[in-house]
Amino acid sequence: MRKINKNSRRGIVNLFADFILSRIDKKENSIIQVTDCKSFMVVNGITTSDKQLDLEKIKSEFTGWFDGELKDVGIDNFNTFDLIRYKQDVDLISEGWVNVNKDVFIEEMDLVNPLSMSSEFPYGYSLNCGRSMVYYSHYIFNHMYSLLGVNSLDFFFTKNEDEDEDLKIKIVSNSRINNEKIKSLVLDVFSFDLEEFNSRLDKYDLLQDILSPDREKPYLKQDMLEHVVLV
Repeated sequence: MRKINKNSRRGIVNLFADFILSRIDKKENSIIQVTDCKSFMVVNGITTSDKQLDLEKIKSEFTGWFDGELKDVGIDNFNTFDLIRYKQDVDLISEGWVNVNKDVFIEEMDLVNPLSMSSEFPYGYSLNCGRSMVYYSHYIFNHMYSLLGVNSLDFFFTKNEDEDEDLKIKIVSNSRINNEKIKSLVLDVFSFDLEEFNSRLDKYDLLQDILSPDREKPYLKQDMLEHVVLV
């Protein structure tokens, strides 16, 4: 995942997206995207929740909490344009490619669009809308990077099964160990039970991905390490 500098325009939009998301029940499926247009911020989103947010109140709380970060990027105050839609059918996101790394949060060049800056996946996305998929992929790799001898790999996460009832996941890595052997080990050890995995995150504040990326994360627990053995 991209390491977000909270004291930047990119940091503010991603932090605000997660801050708004934190005001929606975690059981709801939600996607919030914030776009900084300099003179105002557009808050777009969809959620299964029927509880309408008071965005002006949330903005006031956000500016109170993150006054220093806002001033660092030259924002004293901002207006919002609320485009959040409620009681929507929001599809679960549980399939896609995830680049996983030994260091979960990776520094990337911060390319700034002078006209606007939008929050980006997985920030602003609820657990069932792809965030859990990303966390689980990192959870798996955090058990294996030493064994595989690589610092990163590309992982295709899916819950779809083939004719043998094995998950149709894919591994692309530069490890000396064959990708198919890695895949077999992953399928043998990990359950891919996202519902159970999400229960571990009930008390985790998603804002900490940005605020404290180097602190211990519940989705990086190495509780299956004794089973990660090649034979």
